[in-house]
Amino acid sequence: MGIFFGRNTGTRSYTYSSELAQKVERAGGKSSTGAAQLLGFMRNGSDTKPLRGEEAEQAARSLREVAPRLRRGDRRIVEQIARDAQEAADSGRPWTVG
Repeated sequence: MGIFFGRNTGTRSYTYSSELAQKVERAGGKSSTGAAQLLGFMRNGSDTKPLRGEEAEQAARSLREVAPRLRRGDRRIVEQIARDAQEAADSGRPWTVG
């Protein structure tokens, strides 16, 4: 069991997603409402609502800013999550992470 973030990340661990959320926060990735919602879901794994277009865009932008500050594996996963968030924002449909 676990939380899946990004179609290509292979991230299915509750523990890892929580740790990654903490790393992103320490790197300054909680700078928008969308990013805060996404990171909250990554930490808690429940009680979330889908991110709407603007929120997904905010999350993508925040994650792209933080990714270069992370180490190789974490950076790759955060970049993929940012791409997925951007695709959701561009599609105009709500983005449900889970």
